Amino acid sequence: MPVAHINVLKGHTRQQLRQVLADVSSVVMKVLQAPADRLEIWITEIDPELWGVCGVPAEDVLKESPMKDVEMPFIQMVILEGRTKEQHHALIAQVTEAVGNALGADKQRIRIHISETKPDLWGIGGVPASVRRAAEIQARASA
Repeated sequence: MPVAHINVLKGHTRQQLRQVLADVSSVVMKVLQAPADRLEIWITEIDPELWGVCGVPAEDVLKESPMKDVEMPFIQMVILEGRTKEQHHALIAQVTEAVGNALGADKQRIRIHISETKPDLWGIGGVPASVRRAAEIQARASA
């Protein structure tokens, strides 16, 4: 069920973006012990003309500063509640590392927001996750 939406400035190579997808997927599967078939990650590239840095379009800032000093990759993740604080912290650290390495980004500028949702509030094929994955959710909560 985990999903991640990664927002970056347009201008990275396809190879870098594909590496982000692979590396972040690997981290999420490892840290959350999530099966690959339940994980979805997508990347949105933002036009530098439409990304503001200190009130100025990034397009203008990039004329005088390198991408790594301008971009602030923003990763939004949604996971079912029941994960430990240690898992949250591991996700933050390891996803930051993966994105920073793949993009050559300044890791201090990477931001991650993890939202937990109740299984009753997450639908899978028209059925609440609480119903569809009841045994898995119970086992995770008991761990």
